[in-house]
Amino acid sequence: MEKDSNNAKNKKLKCLKVYDQLYELIQNGTYPPGSQLPSETILAKQMNVSRMTLRKTLSFLWEDGLIKNVQGVGHFVIDQTKKISNDMEKKVLLHPVYSYCTEKLDSVEMNFHIEPPRKSMTDSLQQYTAAVVTVDRWYKAKDVPLAYSLSFIPIELIGKKQIDLNHKEQLLNYLESQCYQETEHCHRLCSYSDAGNFTAATYKLSNEDSFLLVQETIYDSDENILISNKHYIPFNLFKIEIHF
Repeated sequence: MEKDSNNAKNKKLKCLKVYDQLYELIQNGTYPPGSQLPSETILAKQMNVSRMTLRKTLSFLWEDGLIKNVQGVGHFVIDQTKKISNDMEKKVLLHPVYSYCTEKLDSVEMNFHIEPPRKSMTDSLQQYTAAVVTVDRWYKAKDVPLAYSLSFIPIELIGKKQIDLNHKEQLLNYLESQCYQETEHCHRLCSYSDAGNFTAATYKLSNEDSFLLVQETIYDSDENILISNKHYIPFNLFKIEIHF
């Protein structure tokens, strides 16, 4: 037992040593922001460690927000100096996809349809509604879909807010920004899901069926539900930061 404990301790110390080496190489510009790290095989050889040790080290660097992994391509150094543009700042502070996705998203594809309410919809909205506007949104970076949102809106709210569904940008603006500015409060439940690719349907978001699911309910000042949302972000592309 003591031998196993010593082996585990030595492996951890080796990981930390390699972490410090790679951290220094990133900080001194050997691997500048945006650059790709050598392959795991080459990097393990350079660091004189096994690939298993290297992978654990890379996971620590990823946890600390120093690198990101692009599936099928490799590991890239994250630019720590990037600033959020003013027009995105409000969205980033409030919208869960912009808040929690580690990739810089630059476009949204949206489709919607109007349908009679199913019981599951009225239950989630906690109210009677003549019809529900169901909205799909795919969030992209350089035209690659990376996250997905599904929204249910009572048709009465569309009329109250004077949203012209002939102009999709009005609906998109309300869902992306306006509803968060006007809401009295919202409730979010974060959990694990393996249904992201299935729910997103039109696009495959990730090669892995592992997602952060954010179930979100947005309320008005009278505690009426305005919107019921589900947001899916691939497990390797999310990070939640909480300030108290």
